[in-house]
Amino acid sequence: MKVLDINNLYSPTGGGIHIYHHEKLKWCKANGIENLLLYPSSENTTVSVHGGTVKGLKSPRLAGSGYNFFTRGEPIRQALKEFNPDVVELGSGMVVPGMVHRALNGIPSFAYFHSNWPETLPLSTLGITGGILPYLFRKLTMPVMRRAYKPLNAVIGASDYSIQKLQDAGLTKLSKVPLGTNPDIFHPNKRSEELRKSLGIKNNGKMILYMGRLAPEKGIHVLLKACTHLFKQKDLVVVVAGGGHWDKEVKRMAGLNPDKMKILNRVTTRAEAAKLMASADAFISAGPLETFSLVTLEALSCGTPVAACSKAAASELIIKSGGNSTYSPWNSGKALAEAILKAASTKKEKRDDFRNFAENYTWDACFRKIFQIYNSH
Repeated sequence: MKVLDINNLYSPTGGGIHIYHHEKLKWCKANGIENLLLYPSSENTTVSVHGGTVKGLKSPRLAGSGYNFFTRGEPIRQALKEFNPDVVELGSGMVVPGMVHRALNGIPSFAYFHSNWPETLPLSTLGITGGILPYLFRKLTMPVMRRAYKPLNAVIGASDYSIQKLQDAGLTKLSKVPLGTNPDIFHPNKRSEELRKSLGIKNNGKMILYMGRLAPEKGIHVLLKACTHLFKQKDLVVVVAGGGHWDKEVKRMAGLNPDKMKILNRVTTRAEAAKLMASADAFISAGPLETFSLVTLEALSCGTPVAACSKAAASELIIKSGGNSTYSPWNSGKALAEAILKAASTKKEKRDDFRNFAENYTWDACFRKIFQIYNSH
């Protein structure tokens, strides 16, 4: 079997989408399936990853998002013709479906709804956090997404939030498949007292962790507002790990509060991420538009409570695991601060519940269900 993935939002240094595809490449190799991933890149590249192939097609940058973007369909169609797949999965509901629709020529085709782009793009590319423009953009682009996805055999969403957004767009051929995690990597025993000490966490202090892109769609500006409340707490340190176009604002806040905020470089390995998550007293998922929030699941797998926006899919994981540290409205710094403090005071028994819950979400279960969907069409 040959599976072609085409994803506008994949990046070799990205987060959840990057992990999804690398885990899929690994799973396909272990199950005798040939997997090719196409993505927009600054240069034409071809590399082997976990026994599969990742091919970058030269494409322009997308404003200030940090991503490249497909603007020409011909290279994609040529790669599709050469690979001759049995199944195609699209990771973007923007321009890609239209680019390949005729070239699919009857090949079973699906989409995985990784990003709620009609609502995310105004935040990620323009930094618009409110007002009439995001509403108008969503109204204009939801029909575009509906037309792009409607000809496909099925669209897969990772959460109730995702399925609801797809239904709001007028789509009906939907399947829910949650993402997975690696419970051996993301484990409570990865906690490091030495790491906590190096970050200035005192014996009875609290370590609050934000890890991800420093971008408005991830809620980093809400965290900065929350810090004015958090910094009033004794022996509490906010640790920020990541990079992005809000880097200067975060560094400015840390410079003014060197004992209360620590900045780390971008985390490049899953082992590093697990060590930080397991060592934290609370993890932050402030993004209002997360379609699943893989980092939330990974933190819960480490037994670490998560403070998350009640508007997005991360709150589903928290509530289902037995937690109660969700907040609203999404852009309220005070509400986020209160959720963080509630999460940080979680008792050990509840942390064990988080771990037990997360163990049910594996990559093997995720891809087995996805391939069942493929094979049913």
